[in-house]
Amino acid sequence: MCGMGSRKARPAKAKAPSPDEPPKADTDAATTEEHGSRPSSTMTREVEAITSAELIASTLATGSVPKLSAPQPAPTEPRIADELAQTIEAPSAPRTIIMEAAELELAHVGFGMTTEAELAKAANVSLDAFHAHFADKMALLRALNERFCAQAITVTNEATRSGIWDNSSPREVIEVAVRSILDVVIGRGALVKAVLSSGDEALLEGFRSVGRNITTRIVRVIDEMSATDKPGERDVAFVFLLAVSLAHHTIMIGPEWSGVDFDRNELYERAVCAVRGYLESRPRSS
Repeated sequence: MCGMGSRKARPAKAKAPSPDEPPKADTDAATTEEHGSRPSSTMTREVEAITSAELIASTLATGSVPKLSAPQPAPTEPRIADELAQTIEAPSAPRTIIMEAAELELAHVGFGMTTEAELAKAANVSLDAFHAHFADKMALLRALNERFCAQAITVTNEATRSGIWDNSSPREVIEVAVRSILDVVIGRGALVKAVLSSGDEALLEGFRSVGRNITTRIVRVIDEMSATDKPGERDVAFVFLLAVSLAHHTIMIGPEWSGVDFDRNELYERAVCAVRGYLESRPRSS
C-alpha cells in the first residue's frame, strides 16, 4: 500500500494605521471564527508517490514494502508576537507542521493523554495559532486520518496500474498486498489506534474506504491475469480482513495474546503463510 510541505515565511506584521486614516473594517474576529471551525476536508493533501517499481522490487527482493513516510519533526524557531494574526491567512504549511508534530506526539504520548496545549507546543506554535487551523483535538485527528487514508489510496492506485503485474501470479499480488497492509497499519500504529479508540463513525468510514479501494484494485489486477484458478472478490476481501484484523490487534493489544510473542518480521511471514494456506484450501464456490 507518503514529504510534507515546507514552512513558508510568515507575512510581515501589518503597519498600524495613522490617526488621520479612516478605521478599517474589523474582519479579524470573523476570520478567526471561520478558520477555528474550518472542517478537515479543506486541508491540502500532501502525498508522496511511491512508484510501482519501488513497491514491487522492494517487496519481492526483501520481503518488505515501502512505507508511507513517517512524520518528521517540525522545525523550531523563536515565537513572535501576535502569531495568530500572522498565521490565520497563511497557506497550508503551518497546518502541515502542526499535523506532523501532532502525529509524533501521538506516538510518544497517545491521543487520549495529550492536550491541545501540548500539541501546540510540540509544533512550536501558540495555542491560538493551533485553534486557527483546528477547532479542537478531534478536528486535528480527523485531518490526520483524512491525510493517512488519502496517502494509502494513492499508493495503492499507483501500485495497481494496469500492466504492472503482468508477469506475476495472483498469489504474489495478494501476498504483497497483505505485507503492505501490515506494514502501513502497524507502521502508523499511534494514529490508527487513536482512530479506532475514538469510535467516530466518520473516521472509521475512512478506514473502510481504504479497504474497499485495495480490494477493488487487487481484484481488477487479478482479473487481468491469464491464470486459471483465480481467487474471487470474497476471497480477496477475506484475506485482507485477516491481515488488517491482525494489524489492529497488534496495535491495540500487542503481538501476543496466548502467551507467545512475535516480532514484526515473524508476524509478517506467518501471516503470509496463513494467507497461502487459505488460498490453497478456500471454498471454490466463493
